[in-house]
Amino acid sequence: MWGVRADFLNILSAGHSSPSTSPSRRPATDDKPSTVVKVAADGDVILVVGPEKTKLRVLSLFLKAASKLFSAMFGPDWKEGQNMLDRDMPVELLLPEDNADALKVICAVIHHQNNKVPQTFDVGDVLGVAVTADKYDCVDALKFASANWLRPGKKEAGDLMLLTAAAYLFQNAQAFKEITRELILNHDGPYLALSCEEVESAITWRVFCLLEGQRSFARLKLAEILIAGINDGTGMCVHKCGWTSKYAYAYLKMLETRDLWPARLLHISISKAIDLAEKMPDPIPEESSIACIYEYKHAAPEYRRGRH
Repeated sequence: MWGVRADFLNILSAGHSSPSTSPSRRPATDDKPSTVVKVAADGDVILVVGPEKTKLRVLSLFLKAASKLFSAMFGPDWKEGQNMLDRDMPVELLLPEDNADALKVICAVIHHQNNKVPQTFDVGDVLGVAVTADKYDCVDALKFASANWLRPGKKEAGDLMLLTAAAYLFQNAQAFKEITRELILNHDGPYLALSCEEVESAITWRVFCLLEGQRSFARLKLAEILIAGINDGTGMCVHKCGWTSKYAYAYLKMLETRDLWPARLLHISISKAIDLAEKMPDPIPEESSIACIYEYKHAAPEYRRGRH
């Protein structure tokens, strides 16, 4: 997934000549008037991006510094680079299959045009930038800018999955960890239901499997903590008076009525289960126990304190 994309490999296999499917170049002499986004007012290249043919005027030097693909394309060994020699006018480079908005953001970042870089924007756009940055191998140039876009915040599960894919492409391990933690703690449905074409193009199915595995492990540990409450030492009596049993039974019944029985944890999010457990009071047994000569040592179990 990382590195130079298939279109660049096609250029390599063609013997230093651009195939018809690769980005093409032409002098900027369109008869029709067109608005040019001047990322660099003195740029020597105009990128004509997407089916809408958005024009971005940029400096090839900056593109070459940020992207290995552009560095090779604009180098002296390639047609694109040779056609730029001794030109008084900027050269147009057609990129009809690319995302214009994403490439505009990328160019703004690598040209240090911070006023043109959004601090926050839609998660789908974040993934679009990540896909384009990965394609042109300029992820490193967006390292600091993208860190701000990848903050999980309070987002829906579908948006978090899009951010997960973006963090994966941006190779941001910390953001990936924080976003997937939110998914593990707060989503109660199947992760495959959050999949879409954009996500599947960026991450492998193994990520979905790992998310399910981590959530299952977390649910199991939570169930162990809840069930272990019946062994609270403050409520133990080793004699056969029934003191311990009546509290243990009342505690298990409360787990069931509060939707915290282990089997039911599959149907609620982990964060909700933790919230329910924190609010659950200590049980009051309905049954009585027989007389015990050590009754003076009996104390009501403090299950709630043990959970904290």
